[in-house]
Amino acid sequence: MRAFISHNKADKTTARALATLLVAQGVDVWFDEWEIKPGQSLTGGIEEGLAGSDAFILVWSGLAHASKWVGTEVRAYVRRRVDDETLLVIPIIVDDTALPVLVADYRGFDLSNGTITLEQVAEQIAGNPGNVELAQILQTKLNTISREATEGDPFGVVVCPSCASANLHRHSATDYARDDVYYLIDCKDCGWSDWTQ
Repeated sequence: MRAFISHNKADKTTARALATLLVAQGVDVWFDEWEIKPGQSLTGGIEEGLAGSDAFILVWSGLAHASKWVGTEVRAYVRRRVDDETLLVIPIIVDDTALPVLVADYRGFDLSNGTITLEQVAEQIAGNPGNVELAQILQTKLNTISREATEGDPFGVVVCPSCASANLHRHSATDYARDDVYYLIDCKDCGWSDWTQ
C-alpha cells in the first residue's frame, strides 16, 4: 500500500503523527514534507504523489474544508477512484465538520469523539502486518533512504544499526606500510563500529 495523506497545513501535527504511525506499521506513505524537497514544485510533487498512491487518507476538519488544496486533492483522487475501484479512500474526521459528499460514503475513522486513537487508526489501516512482513517493508524503506542520503559514502548507513542513533562519527585512517586507506564509522551513543577499505 502507498498512502497519500491529504491535510490542511493547520492539521500538520495530526497528519505527521498519522504518517509516522503508518510507517511504523509498514505502510509506504507519501507525506508532503517528506517527499517535496526545497526548490521542487508543490503542484508537480502532489500530482506525482496522488498518481502513485493506492490509498487516499483525508485528514478532515473545518480547516481542511476551507482549503482549496485539499478540495483539489479530493476531487483528483475520487476521479481516479471512479476508474479504479481497487483504490481506497479513507477519511479521518478530526472535528464535527461534515465530510464532503464525494467521500461521505467511504468508511473512515472519527477522532472527534475520542473513542479511537491515531495508533488504532494506523493499525487498522495497515491490517497489523506480521513481524517479518513489517521488517521487510521497513528494511526496503531504510535501504531507499540510505542510498539517497549517503551517495558516495562507503557504508550507506544513515542511523546506527544497533541503537538507531544518528550520532555517527565517520573518519578514515591510512596504513602507509601497506598503502591502504581504511574507512571507519562508529556510534557515539552505543559504541557500535564498522570499517571497510
